[in-house]
Amino acid sequence: MKGRQLLIFLIILLSLVGVYYANKGLQRVIRPRDSAGRFFLYFLANFLLVVVCIVTVVAVIVKLFPR
Repeated sequence: MKGRQLLIFLIILLSLVGVYYANKGLQRVIRPRDSAGRFFLYFLANFLLVVVCIVTVVAVIVKLFPR
């Protein structure tokens, strides 16, 4: 049971590192401080990034640990 919990924690940690660097890239490309339109585009892109990340992490965990 401990190994399973540790592996899930590791998967979540690796996904957070990926999301962090993806967010930094979005900030560099979109530059949300320039205008309100760019800010809302950045906000939408981050929302989609979070949704995709959550779906991917859940799919990986379900694939690794079937019932």
